[in-house]
Amino acid sequence: MLEKDILIVNSKSNISIATLWAKKDFIFNLLPENVKNKVNIIGTLYTVNGIKYLIQTLGENPQINKIILYGPDLTQSGQALVDIFNNKDKDTVKRYNINLDYDEIKEILNTTNIIDMRKDFWNKNISKLEEIIENNYKPNIIFRRKIDIKIEEEVKTNYGYIIPLPPAFIYEESLFNAWVRILTEIKMFGILKGSEYNEKQLERLNIVVSLGLYGRKYQLEKEFDEFIKLEEFEKHLKGYFINKKPEGVDYTYGERFLNYNNLNQLQYIINKLSNNPETRRAIMITWNPNIDMHSNDPPCVISIEGIIQGKYLNLTEYIRSNDMFRGWPLNMYALIKIGEYIVNEINKRTNDGYELGIVTTISASAHVYEHDFPYIEKVLEKYGYRIRSFVPDPKGNFIIYNEDNKTFVEHRSYDNTILDFKFGSENANEIYNKLKGLPFFTSYDHAMYVGREIYKADEFRKTGKKYVQDQV
Repeated sequence: MLEKDILIVNSKSNISIATLWAKKDFIFNLLPENVKNKVNIIGTLYTVNGIKYLIQTLGENPQINKIILYGPDLTQSGQALVDIFNNKDKDTVKRYNINLDYDEIKEILNTTNIIDMRKDFWNKNISKLEEIIENNYKPNIIFRRKIDIKIEEEVKTNYGYIIPLPPAFIYEESLFNAWVRILTEIKMFGILKGSEYNEKQLERLNIVVSLGLYGRKYQLEKEFDEFIKLEEFEKHLKGYFINKKPEGVDYTYGERFLNYNNLNQLQYIINKLSNNPETRRAIMITWNPNIDMHSNDPPCVISIEGIIQGKYLNLTEYIRSNDMFRGWPLNMYALIKIGEYIVNEINKRTNDGYELGIVTTISASAHVYEHDFPYIEKVLEKYGYRIRSFVPDPKGNFIIYNEDNKTFVEHRSYDNTILDFKFGSENANEIYNKLKGLPFFTSYDHAMYVGREIYKADEFRKTGKKYVQDQV
């Protein structure tokens, strides 16, 4: 069960405050003493998943009928809360997947109002917050019956591998399909362990994911919207291009990348690559040891590096800790868009016509949380077949044929312009041993396909049948 990050002040008050991503203690300490005591509960709301715990707390406290939103809405959890409590309907509850019975919580929704002060937070208008608390304070009133809401996540028991494994590599052209592959990998080979949030996690070490764009402009796939609202991607991306962090927040990626000790690191990367496309020094970092070694909420994304090869800019992002269900898709989408931005800026200066090539994330702790296990099952049940989708191998293709009583294999570059390997034999095992260990394959499904076709061609040749290579 997720531990609630709340502070209980005055149990007779009808006022609660959700600080979203701001530290609850920071916001609370901004209030004068005579106003502090008019607050019942104050707490954070980092994700949409936390809304069900907020509603559970309201069920336990029928004297609360006001929720004040005052904080930075970095993941749209605040907007979800506003929608749910303003619309008060079954469809909205279902849309945000909070996994609660609408009939059970309907009374809470109908007797509780949201006061949206997110803009006032960004304007540092603490006096307005004081005024709202004063004007809405109505102690010692019961607004509904007490409702005991049980939060029981449907957790399967067949999760968890037994030993840590070497890095897992995934190559894709689709962000959504890569996500499905990631979730499959973690479900099969993640290790079940605890976390610093008093919740179990399934963790796979060092998942490396590369998306091959090669100049193709990426469009966010609509399938995500069933599980992660599409507006969350744009909200997350926007944060990378705001160079200030709100008070009460340890960091934002925009502040670290655009204003790290007054240095705009994104501009540095653009300058470095524009002036020297051979450089290996175009890197920006977030980690600040003076702050982050002692922080309870240090950055997850640690660095982004840009390297140009040929006409392509390639980006690699290192992430120390990555929620692969809710966080990785947003991080990869932001990386793609940052790459497109860098390419455009370089081309404005050099007129060299660079394009975005490969974007890669390295997730050291690639994990999913227990509360998301049921949603992972839903993703894999509906879209698990995507792991069998054909992905062209950027290393090239094999041509297999029979000639002069031998089976031949040829490896050609992805554009078929270069023949870099050719071997023929009367024995399929000899071909296998020749190929074994050579780094021709980006993915194992390509290797399995080639192996199948070699033995099929060998069998057809021996029986006098005409062999035609199957399409993948």
